[in-house]
Amino acid sequence: MVNSRNGRRDLSAKLRSLPSVDRVLSESALVDALDRWPRPHVVDAVRSELDVARSLLVNGREAPSAPAELAELAERMLRGRLQPSLRHVINATGVVIHTNLGRAPVSDAASLAMSEASTGYTNLEFDLEQGSRGSRANHLESLLQAVTGAESGIAVNNNAAALYLVISGHCAGREVIVSRGQALEIGGGFRIPDVLRQAGATLVEVGTTNRTRPADYAEAVTDNTAAILRVHSSNFRIVGFAEEPSLAQLRHVANDADTLLIDDVGSGCLLDTRDFGLTYEPRPQDSVDADADLVLFSGDKLLGGPQGGLIIGNQEWVDPLRTHPLMRALRLDKAAIAGLAATLQHYLAGEAIDAIPIWRMINMEASELQVRAQQWQAALAGGQVEASESPIGGGSLPAETRPTFVWSLEHPHPLDAARSLRDSETPIVARVERERLILDPRTVLPGEDHDVITALHEIVGGVS
Repeated sequence: MVNSRNGRRDLSAKLRSLPSVDRVLSESALVDALDRWPRPHVVDAVRSELDVARSLLVNGREAPSAPAELAELAERMLRGRLQPSLRHVINATGVVIHTNLGRAPVSDAASLAMSEASTGYTNLEFDLEQGSRGSRANHLESLLQAVTGAESGIAVNNNAAALYLVISGHCAGREVIVSRGQALEIGGGFRIPDVLRQAGATLVEVGTTNRTRPADYAEAVTDNTAAILRVHSSNFRIVGFAEEPSLAQLRHVANDADTLLIDDVGSGCLLDTRDFGLTYEPRPQDSVDADADLVLFSGDKLLGGPQGGLIIGNQEWVDPLRTHPLMRALRLDKAAIAGLAATLQHYLAGEAIDAIPIWRMINMEASELQVRAQQWQAALAGGQVEASESPIGGGSLPAETRPTFVWSLEHPHPLDAARSLRDSETPIVARVERERLILDPRTVLPGEDHDVITALHEIVGGVS
């Protein structure tokens, strides 16, 4: 009984020792917060932290009680609540097209075009010459024609949507022939067979995982065959004892069977990757030259623009998709259209390598990156500079890398150090390998070096 009373007295004393809301609000950590945010939000954050502290004490656990500590906790809560969830981060992983970090950063021109389209009215669906309703499809079609040589082109909100629309529009209720080695899974757990089934088509798999021949397609054709679909394996590679038909060979099969030939090339690469020391990546214009009826590709991978799915090809197959009921659900908004248009204009102007960030990164020589990594090392008076590889990543050029130089630091707790970088005012995402913290300058954009060095100072000092 005595111990029980003593325990209650101790708990009461601890609860009384907690500071008042006003006392916590007077701490320096919340002075700026009261200037930046409405007072009720700040007060609510302080009360929440005090409630947490009381709950911990009631449950027999230690709890913060110093006004300064509670103020810091409340300020951190406010930052978490009130800052945007979607934030700019610095990609120091070296992965050029990083799916989790938003894939391709757009060019300055594309960013400006997207901003201008978003902050005012536009002629999105208005014909300025005629003074009447227009079509949003017109803003991209002539550019797609000029860049790829296709007769026609439209855009939807991503490449999976492009495939879904094409199959729904031309193959619903009928069969689509796909190589077993191409019935793959794309990002986020979405699978090509599932997309086809949801779009109303019957999937017919031919060949084997590693070898499929033209005859396999020809033998699978029936009166109910709507299309032959080729899907580029942009996120993996089969090597060794492997074989697959060329698009020209599939064209012959499709001609004999009088079926549609659809080529999903994936990454939207408009440049010849062999010029950068990389393996060949299928290009939309090459598929057009090989006489594919419809060619599908992404806008936010190797194309280097905002997210989009582009459908190009013969006019007789593209035009019916414009009025398909799904088109309204899958269409692009004005900002994405503006960004894609600006991106395509870079290719027409012959300036893609210099203007589009991902191509600048891919084109950077290792010697240039070594200089930057050495500058980081000198500014930090710590760490090592060593040769490494930068993956292209992002469902494009699987297993392909470019030589680079990275800044690395042996650290007793490298995962904690990486977490500290992500907690920076501008979060920095780095790699951890073999107990080392690694940052690759290839994917750190111009103007971000200062933020990287500032964030690393404390980490380097902590292990000196």
